[in-house]
Amino acid sequence: MRLRRRAAAALHHAGALAQVAGGRLRPTGDPDLAGDRWVEWSFVMARLAEGDGRTLDFGADIGFLSLAAAQRGHDVVALDRLPSALDFAHPRVRHVQADILDRPLAGERFDQIVNCSSVEHVGLGGRYGSGSATDGDLEAMAVLRERLAPGGRMLLTVPVGRDGVHAPVHRVYGEQRLPRLLDGFRADETQFWAKQDGAWRAVDRAVALGVAGSASFYALGLFVLSAA
Repeated sequence: MRLRRRAAAALHHAGALAQVAGGRLRPTGDPDLAGDRWVEWSFVMARLAEGDGRTLDFGADIGFLSLAAAQRGHDVVALDRLPSALDFAHPRVRHVQADILDRPLAGERFDQIVNCSSVEHVGLGGRYGSGSATDGDLEAMAVLRERLAPGGRMLLTVPVGRDGVHAPVHRVYGEQRLPRLLDGFRADETQFWAKQDGAWRAVDRAVALGVAGSASFYALGLFVLSAA
């Protein structure tokens, strides 16, 4: 399983690079997601807290952002539904394999929660070993809000566009479901990005939420949240 996940991660990044190189050559000009991770990761890394504190990396996968938070001085719980895919050992990073809907970290509090392209998969059966739960994403956000320490914040990135559930891949959050996802939080910072003419660009909310999302394409919503 671990080898398969590492191979899948390597293929994902190699595929992203190949798409960056080849996407502009497509005669149809159809948009793709190449480069989305660079937008999301740069947003999160630029806002990671420094100094003493605790970080929960929800849906940690290969643990890139877990390690980045640890390098900033935080003690990190790298939470993932699947077995650890971490290729490093760091004294400040602890992997926990569990389903967020089982509330595995009850009683623990975190100054910072990293929720990077993860919550949109919760409750879509067959994705990352998840069970089926129609509102699993909304429940997960409520669980994570409970785990925020007073004054804590969440760094959230999600697919946005016209509302849609593209099972078993992901949800896309639009005018209807995005407010429900953010219920109970205050947005201290918001960015929207959409891919236009082969490049990701910062756009306003209306443009991003007007994108026709699919199983292979969407716009991006990037948020710094605190409990309302």
